[in-house]
Amino acid sequence: MVRLALLLLALSAALVGCGDDNAAERTEQDDDPRVPQAGDPAVFSALAALPEGRVLAGELVSGTVRELPGGRVVARVPVKAGGQRGLLGLAVDDDGRIYAASTARDLTLVVDRIAPGERERIYNGPKSTELGIGGHIVFAEDGRLLLGIGDLGSSKLIDDADALNGKLVSLDPDGPPDQDPRILSGGWHNPFAFDLDPKGRVWIADNAPGALPERIGRGDGEDRSITVLRTDRAPSGVAMLSTRELALCGVVSGKLERFRRDDAGRWRPVGTISRDCLYGVLETSDGRLAVSGSDGVRFITKP
Repeated sequence: MVRLALLLLALSAALVGCGDDNAAERTEQDDDPRVPQAGDPAVFSALAALPEGRVLAGELVSGTVRELPGGRVVARVPVKAGGQRGLLGLAVDDDGRIYAASTARDLTLVVDRIAPGERERIYNGPKSTELGIGGHIVFAEDGRLLLGIGDLGSSKLIDDADALNGKLVSLDPDGPPDQDPRILSGGWHNPFAFDLDPKGRVWIADNAPGALPERIGRGDGEDRSITVLRTDRAPSGVAMLSTRELALCGVVSGKLERFRRDDAGRWRPVGTISRDCLYGVLETSDGRLAVSGSDGVRFITKP
């Protein structure tokens, strides 16, 4: 449970901050970079790409959504924070509509359309827990909204086809709050870190509790081959660099690592891109990487 305790501490920071447009890689931190201290910037747990290289960044605890660079406030999402609860995911469709996944005041995992116009609920999900919530959202190529749902404290249900625990699901972005999500894959512990590759395939870096192994695998049900990671990272974000390479951010490792898929289908670490990545990573529309670390969101050159 050490990994989860560190993740809980890291995701509980609540002070406001935003990064600069600096492409330089950070050096190693003197102290443990996984546990923000008083005076550190906010935890930007949700990222979404905008045109012209801009990014939306959502603050976990306050629910504030900012446009970066610059820090302009775009929206404020009412959230119930604590543990891993709060503003968890952001996504933008082709029409510029902004969606947010969060834990609502009644602790339900929800998805709302938050801009433009009035906030509108499109999905009421299961009750959240302090850990293992999920909440990352990404638009699929078919226009549906993908949502990762964690085990919600019940690992025994992740293989239950009738339970939402540990599932990657898809939603109708125009659907009613009581819509039934389509389950794309299951057996995950916390599928928070996932992304689409250039062919539209979904890849998940699964965060697992305790001594259970962290894994990388397909999330769209087409290929169930799994790579088990030998070192704890607590994946908090994945950006697909190509069909065979990805960047993985870990809240325990504190790094952004580059992985390459070999001819046997196994993902192997091949280097470190940045030594300060804690809460997420995103490829921007102009080909850079937005990295959420201990001092906010930074933009770095994609390898």
